[in-house]
Amino acid sequence: MSSVRDIRFGNYCDRVYDELAGMKARLLGFVTEIETMKAPEHAMLKSHIPHFQDIIRTIEWKLEILTRVCPFEWSGYAGVEKTSSVQLQEEKPETEVVSGGYLGG
Repeated sequence: MSSVRDIRFGNYCDRVYDELAGMKARLLGFVTEIETMKAPEHAMLKSHIPHFQDIIRTIEWKLEILTRVCPFEWSGYAGVEKTSSVQLQEEKPETEVVSGGYLGG
């Protein structure tokens, strides 16, 4: 764990986001592992899944809050794609489109 002295404000949001996202990923891994276990182990540990899911929802909520309270200049989490990979089609009307009720004048 880092102390307040060790954290610079410039990378604070990135570091907290990384830590919370890592916790969420590890908990999701536990849930997946329990769900794929064989009958005796699964039966014994399946009661833990709702608790893990509750913690995961709390972490997601905190991540959302973090993205809202970090400075405007914060670029967001570095692992997320910042641009869309979908190409937009250009609109090239071949003829002039006039609305139906237009009579001119």
